[in-house]
Amino acid sequence: MNERITLREEILDQLKSFGITGKDVYFIDYIPLIEMIWADGEIQHGEMDIFYDFLEKHVAHLNKMAGYNAFELEDAIQFVSGFFKERPSPEILKSLRKLAVHSGLFQEDSKKRAHFEKSLLAVCLDIGASCVKEYPYGLHERFNCEEKRCFFEIFDTFENRKVADISDA
Repeated sequence: MNERITLREEILDQLKSFGITGKDVYFIDYIPLIEMIWADGEIQHGEMDIFYDFLEKHVAHLNKMAGYNAFELEDAIQFVSGFFKERPSPEILKSLRKLAVHSGLFQEDSKKRAHFEKSLLAVCLDIGASCVKEYPYGLHERFNCEEKRCFFEIFDTFENRKVADISDA
């Protein structure tokens, strides 16, 4: 059996254990952004504006890839709303992030996948830089410690996936 098919089945089984099935599996790419939003312990309006802008563009892109309106923005919003009612466990978000970096989106096209990952990381930076908890802030405090740590964990997860992909080739 093809290794990609086996990996996909394993990922789908793990997502199912978190209650993520059907079209919702295409929305797990939002997990790193959700982590960034929660990194400092609170949701801020500016972060959500950036997030929902990405969400809208991502759903439109999924539909473009599918060649028809396979995904509804309302479904994506419903999927993420559960993550914003109360702060999810960092362990659950970390587990979902590790699954998200292996999602099927662009897996067959490494250039498109790399572009998407850079876009996702750029949005993480935008979210981190969009709001500060206190003014004035110091020279190195636009991103607080938790946001910096979170960003680098997300970045490392993407980099570790790339290393694993190279070693599997």
